[in-house]
Amino acid sequence: MRAVCFDLGGTLVRPEPVATTGQVAEVLGISLEEARALMGKGAKRRLVSPRDLAHELADHFGRSALAGPLAEVLERARCRAEDPQLYPEVPDTLVALRERGFALFAMTNALGSSVPEQEPEVFRTLLDGVFYSARTGAIKPEREAFAAVERASGLRPEELLHVGDSVDADVRGASSAGWLTAWLDRHRAPEGLVPAASTPRLHSLDSLSLLLPTHSGSSTIAPEVAG
Repeated sequence: MRAVCFDLGGTLVRPEPVATTGQVAEVLGISLEEARALMGKGAKRRLVSPRDLAHELADHFGRSALAGPLAEVLERARCRAEDPQLYPEVPDTLVALRERGFALFAMTNALGSSVPEQEPEVFRTLLDGVFYSARTGAIKPEREAFAAVERASGLRPEELLHVGDSVDADVRGASSAGWLTAWLDRHRAPEGLVPAASTPRLHSLDSLSLLLPTHSGSSTIAPEVAG
């Protein structure tokens, strides 16, 4: 294993109590599932300004008066993305992994309106690259989302570990792509939601160093770390 790729929201970055897509759903008066499906078809696969996306959504539902409130939601999300609030253990964890020789990446299904024009300094300092679905055109768990990292890094699937909080998008997506996987379960989900036994389960990223080999290049990871 030579590199670790992380999900952003809920893994490296503290999310809002209600995610941006959820806030958009509330403004439009639609279900979260409907909003997710709509965003997954377009807004997460291309770059778009917050105001342009707000008008597109308002027009799609024939409710032009909602363009203003939608723009406020999307502009706030862009501001948060420009100044991401990391979980407390993240900087030290990433520095420790870098010292072991691992390349470090992040991958996110963020809305195209939330992609910052310039990479935040904290990401430039701690990561080798961030892959936005709005730039790759593919969202997790699609195979192409993971292939984009492989092409850019020059690494094979078996050389990559993906760490994320979503069982479907992160764990199953990465596993299907042939990557090693680790599930970050910060909220201690019921046992019925636990993915395959071959996927280690973490409760905090500061225990990730116990899971990984002491240096880049080893193919073995620990089977389980509770922390």
